[in-house]
Amino acid sequence: MSHRRFFNEEIETLPKEKLKALQLERLQAIVERAYHQNQFYRTLYDEAGIKPADIHSLEDIHKLPFLEKKTVREAYPYGMALAQPGEAVEMHATSGTTGKSVPVFATRKDIANWADLNARELWMTGVRPGDVFMNCYGYGLPTGGFGFHYGAMEMGVLAIPMGSDARQYERFIEFILDFGVAGVCMTPSVGLYVGNKAREMGVDFKGSKLKVGLFGAEPWPWETRLKLEEYFGFTAYDEFGMTEFLGPGMTCECEVRDGMHAWADAFLVECIDPETGEPLPDGEEGELVWTWLAADGTAMIRYRSRDLSRTWWDERCPCGRTHPKIGAIKGRTDDAVSIRGLIVFPSQVEAALIRFPETGANFRIIVDKKNGLDTFDLKVEIKDGAILENAEHAKVLGKQMGEAVKSITGNTPHVQLVPADSLPRASGGESKTASARVEDRRKPR
Repeated sequence: MSHRRFFNEEIETLPKEKLKALQLERLQAIVERAYHQNQFYRTLYDEAGIKPADIHSLEDIHKLPFLEKKTVREAYPYGMALAQPGEAVEMHATSGTTGKSVPVFATRKDIANWADLNARELWMTGVRPGDVFMNCYGYGLPTGGFGFHYGAMEMGVLAIPMGSDARQYERFIEFILDFGVAGVCMTPSVGLYVGNKAREMGVDFKGSKLKVGLFGAEPWPWETRLKLEEYFGFTAYDEFGMTEFLGPGMTCECEVRDGMHAWADAFLVECIDPETGEPLPDGEEGELVWTWLAADGTAMIRYRSRDLSRTWWDERCPCGRTHPKIGAIKGRTDDAVSIRGLIVFPSQVEAALIRFPETGANFRIIVDKKNGLDTFDLKVEIKDGAILENAEHAKVLGKQMGEAVKSITGNTPHVQLVPADSLPRASGGESKTASARVEDRRKPR
């Protein structure tokens, strides 16, 4: 069993045309059900002049109005539900840091499907029955911890629900070594933090059983992947999910690591121009829009994610899977910050800073206005506090970091080096770089 290539070979290798036919069948079914069972959707579609019978092809999805987070929040608490308490057996919700939470109601069918999707991803990255998997995403209303936990249980893997508190890094390290952990999942920033602490403690994971690391919840550049692999001695994979769709379990890299497979039997992903809302051709970068085709307890149809990426769909990946792909998440439309007329993403800054061995696990972009002009300050955590005691060394290093950031973003920041662990940190499945790594003081308070 453990030597087979796929967890669910039939669906993972289903020919593209059959997958598209399945998508259309499920799209028609979820639109029909939402319209007739949910007052929110009936009103939304009636106002748009759309009926379920108008969906004849996958392209007809463009007739349906987008869901915006603001609109969905207006349906709080039960407005998006297809199942009521009693039918729904589990509820999750977004963090609500910028408004009311978006609740998601899951039936037993949803939980079973969620477990299958996550088991596919774990299997795809090399986790096998009998392995030990340490889950360092948060367990709570956001779905980060639960998805991979259910997936591990589904495939006969011992799951350790470690949680996302990086401050217990000594236990992270201890458990990896003592329990023979083969796979871990966490945010990239937590991974950098724990990996750096292990290095400081003289811990070398090369002799451990670690082989797989899954990372998501934050955009992260290839340079960060290489640093994580250097720290832990495993292969690092990108994965993506959203609480609104019971993520993780939406997309993940295979061994090819050229884009993340988006499970077409469960989700339909579009890429649109974030300004016009018009669909973009394969390979062109834009905003991802998701429809939950296999949903039972909650309807999410054409939901704008604000995540920037690209999509494409080949007949078959070299790994043998036939599902479409999305590229690495570049950033979000709401964490992209315009500085002096140029767009800067936290992932670009990270790609520049990770080149410096002195860089710690976190940084913070601070944008303000002075005399009518944008200011760009960058606080960077430093591993070794002794550097801060040498003013000349710190000045030179800060200047070098600023030049590196300029080479990627076109903007030169004023760099301030700060002690390790002194900045806000994204730590859970619902964390986004906007809240932890960007502070735009120009915005109205």
